[in-house]
Amino acid sequence: MRIWTTALGLGAALVLAACGSDNGSPAEPQDTSVSLCVASDCGELLTLAAVPDAENLLFTPDGRLFVSGGTNVFEVVRDGDTSVALTALSATDCNFTGLALRGRTLYASCGSAELYAAELTATPNLVPIYSYENTALPNGMATGADGSIYVIDGPLPGNGSLPSPKIVRLRFDPSDPLQVVEQTTWLASGLQFPNGLVRRGELLYFTDSALLPVELGAVRSVPILPDGSAGAVQTVATFTSLLDDLTTVAEGLLVTEYLSGRLVLLDAAGLEISATDVGGLSFPSSVIVGQPPMFQPDELLITEKGVLGDTASAVGNRLSLLRPTDR
Repeated sequence: MRIWTTALGLGAALVLAACGSDNGSPAEPQDTSVSLCVASDCGELLTLAAVPDAENLLFTPDGRLFVSGGTNVFEVVRDGDTSVALTALSATDCNFTGLALRGRTLYASCGSAELYAAELTATPNLVPIYSYENTALPNGMATGADGSIYVIDGPLPGNGSLPSPKIVRLRFDPSDPLQVVEQTTWLASGLQFPNGLVRRGELLYFTDSALLPVELGAVRSVPILPDGSAGAVQTVATFTSLLDDLTTVAEGLLVTEYLSGRLVLLDAAGLEISATDVGGLSFPSSVIVGQPPMFQPDELLITEKGVLGDTASAVGNRLSLLRPTDR
């Protein structure tokens, strides 16, 4: 999910602080039992397309792929072994962050604090449908089993306001997927600089950072209780790098280490199983497991954001593919 330019300041502040320290839903990611190559010595990294400020990824159950970025949301169609075609969905540019799916409707958050949506026709038309209330940066998104959408507010403000770290929940008119009928603050404690969000069953996982105690990066979990409220926040894993997004895979998690340029595979206990080389990726912002018919389940799609705020250079700004070399 999006980390704005001021996140580099956060990173510096956290590093300095560390120096003084001892230190269901169709939108739910599909788990897979396929063995994945999450290492630089068993896979090849290929650039599929340029995506300005590439940010987030979403597969539909039938294998359609969407990617968000700093100017638009694009549908991705594979047109070659190492290339894809992109179609912009919004008539106007916006600084898009998280993506979510409810039935046949695609949702996208924007840094302007607007929620966009599009019916998934052959040619989706993404339009603003709702203005978030009291949020600094609507970001990572996940759809609950009941059709609610959970949205991270963070890690830092994108509209000049103060940070307001929390997870909000949106509920929709049962007969109108374009009508938000309620926004509530679902979780407001146990998180400081939240960013990415994903759901497995009735458990939400999110990436985070903390100043006190110092944690450059952390993956935390929070259960959705039977009454719909939030349970206790637990820390699953900590890192020595700022994180961005994460996704579920089998019993574990795939996490993007934004500053170190790594992709990390965690087991169910939060222990590192494998990882790509430091600096092998240009500020990775999200990852998703490949899905037929366009991609194989042992392939990984990765957004590489690059330099924050730069939407044109060859540093990042791309959608990449990591696939095994022994195929």
